Formats: sequence, C-alpha cells, structure tokens
Amino acid sequence: MTNQKKNQRPAKVKASRRQEVSSKEREDGLISFSPLSKRLWSLATKYETMAETGEPFGTIVIAEMGQKLLSEGKDVIFCAESIMSTRVPDPVLEETIENFRSLAVGHEAPFLGTEELRRAIATRFERLYGQKVNWENEVIVTSGSMQAEYYSMSALINPRDQVIIPTPSFFFDIPVELAGGQSVFYKLDPERNYFHDAREIERLVTNRTKMIVVCNPHNPTGRVLTEDELAGIAELARKRDLLILHDQVYERITFDGRPFTPIARFKEIRDRLITVSSFSKLFNMINYRLGYAIAPPQIIRGMELIQSFSSMGIPSMLQRGALAALNPDFENRHIAETVASLESAREYAISMLEKIKGVKIIKPEGTNLLFPDVSSFGMSSMDFCKYLLQEAGVACAPGIAYHGEGHIRISLGGERIKEAIDRVVEAIEKLETIKNSQKKKVIQQTTKHKIQG
Repeated sequence: MTNQKKNQRPAKVKASRRQEVSSKEREDGLISFSPLSKRLWSLATKYETMAETGEPFGTIVIAEMGQKLLSEGKDVIFCAESIMSTRVPDPVLEETIENFRSLAVGHEAPFLGTEELRRAIATRFERLYGQKVNWENEVIVTSGSMQAEYYSMSALINPRDQVIIPTPSFFFDIPVELAGGQSVFYKLDPERNYFHDAREIERLVTNRTKMIVVCNPHNPTGRVLTEDELAGIAELARKRDLLILHDQVYERITFDGRPFTPIARFKEIRDRLITVSSFSKLFNMINYRLGYAIAPPQIIRGMELIQSFSSMGIPSMLQRGALAALNPDFENRHIAETVASLESAREYAISMLEKIKGVKIIKPEGTNLLFPDVSSFGMSSMDFCKYLLQEAGVACAPGIAYHGEGHIRISLGGERIKEAIDRVVEAIEKLETIKNSQKKKVIQQTTKHKIQG
C-alpha cells in the first residue's frame, strides 16, 4: 500500500457511526459524520434551533440577545435569569478576600468539599429542619445545584429508567436524558394552582419508574407545596420503592408567612431522598457556582466518584466564603430582608399585570418568579419574549424552556424591577391595542363584504 493510499480518508463511514450534520458543517466539509453520542447529538440539534424555538434553554438566548443590545447602547433590564440580586453580601465577600491568598496556594479541597463547609451545611440542616446529617458521608459540595442534579442522575439512572417530573418545571429532563433515562411528565393544572396530586402521579408509575423529582418552592410557578402534598408524594415513594430528588434552591423564600416544608421532614423516605440546594439564589452568590446535595452515604459515594473524575472538586477559597453565609444570625437577617423586598415587588407586579386584558396570572406563594399566561396573544413564548426585549428593553424567559408554552417567566430580582414591570405592561398593552385594531379591521372587511354581497 502506498503512503498516498494510507493517508486517504475512507470514502464511506459505517452507517452505525453516521449521523446528520448541520448544513454549515456540510458546506465547510469539516466532518462527514458526528462523533457525538446519540443522546448528546439530540441535545445539540435542539441547540441549533434554540434561538427560534426557545428549547431547551431559551432563557440564555434571550439573556444573550439582551447583552448584545446593551453593548449597542440600549437600556436593558434583565428579568430572564432567576437572580435575586447580583450583589454578594459583604460578609461573604470579606471572608473570601481575607482567605483568598492562603487558600489559593494550599492543597486542593477534598472531592466531597471542605470539612468546614460540609459541617456547616449539616449543622444548618439539622437546625432548620430537624434532620441529623452526617457531614462526613452524607454531604457533597458541587458547582451549583445543576451539577448536583446531574451527578445524582448519572449515579442513579440506568438506561430506560423512568423519572417522573411535574411540569411546568426547571429542565430536570436534560440530565435524565444524558444519563440514558426517560422523562415522564406530569402536567400540573393552573386551575388547581399547580397542585401536586400524589394519586395522579401514581398513575404514571410503571415497573421502570426509578425517581420522582420535586421542586419546592416551585420553579417557574412560584408555588409552595403544602405538607399534605409532600406527605402524599413521600408515601407514594415509600410504597412504590422510588427515589425522590428534592430541589429546594428557593428554600425559605416564601410569602405571607407561608411555611416552607422540606420533604426531608418525613423520616420514612430519608433513605431514598436526595436534597439539593444552592448558595446562588438564597445568598446572591451566583458567580460562586456553589451548590450541594444531602443524601444517604451510598448515593453520595456515587456522586463523589463522578465528581472525582470530572471536576475533582470545588475551589477551597470559594467554599470558605460560603461559610459566612451560613452564620445563623446573618442568614436570618438576610432572608427577612430578601423576602420583604420580593413581597413588595410581587405585590406591585401583580397589581399591574392582572389589569391587562389577555393576561392570566396566579399570585406566587414563594420564589422570586412570576409565570403569567400570555397565550391569548397568539404568539409563541419565545416570540413574545423577543417582542418584550425589542419593544420594552426587558429580558424575560420563554415558558417553553420550562415546559410551559404560552407563559413567560419574569424574575423579580433586581433594583429596577418596578420599572421593568411598567415597561412590560406598556408593551403588552400596545400589543393588545394592535390585536384589537387588526380584529376591528377584519370585522370591517367582513361587514363590507356582506353589504356588497
């Protein structure tokens, strides 16, 4: 065989390796097949059309469009991503800065997280929720709550295992699919205030069901589940031998004195429960990318194995900063101020939006989120958000990204939230005027036709 023949690329690729490629890749002649796995390829193809469809993560598309407008000199208020505030509390910053130099040159943190932070997380959980947690083998510190959820799914879900996810929801389905599992959606009814009915959920359980996901307080609807709802889900998990992943990143952010109940309160399911939380939402530490999971030792061990062969843990200087956030006096004061501010913003937003014809809105019981129904305007949620961005200079999130087409999600965090709501209201009212004008024009044309006929 000549050197020329040795270096030639095969004219054909085996069919098992062949997958569709994007038009740009075909034109550029970069690859003749995709090297990606089928699971990842499916997600990648969704990303190609995400700017039009809003799936699976249209929130980031709108945020990036907003940043582009901002760079062009347009005044944009960002309400798409769920951020309470971008201002990190002073005690957290001071603790980070004070220890940065010494920790930056020290040894790397253990894969599970620093002893100090895991102890503080376990102590806090017992103080607030009455569950004793072994910091040594029941806590793992991760890069945000999303990583904790991804590690959970990767450690627990086998190919073809089913995971029940109430919708609308955060995109828990993505880590399920990446793990080779199948998402089974339980559609929540807005007419019932997004009530989680364990009897209805049980109808979706099969011999392949492995896990139920619970998000409480709920993203994106702002619903806070009652103790009875959670008791029903806990009993279902116990009876049908299912795992529960409880995302409680909005813990303690509840309004009108409504209590927050962690599903960990039910002792009978603690051996099958993964509780996930985050420093991003509660403590405005979004750029720290710190989250954690509390679970039985065997599950934490599985998550640790994945973390050890991926990121090899979280920077210790960031973990040291988080210690200050878990000081009880600071946390209680910070939570009280945050809730008071969000309640004020919620009241203003609801009073303005509920007046608009064509907008349906349910008053959120917690979180920093609003999830109004704008389906009456006949636009996709992605197009509606693009309209608000261009017309009002406000970046909101499309409902389709949260399995809630016909809705938009508005984050109440930020100092300019009342101005943002005013702009959104004005833009929607303008849209309603245009819609009525077009309707009137159609009626006039139809009437004219009839008279002439």
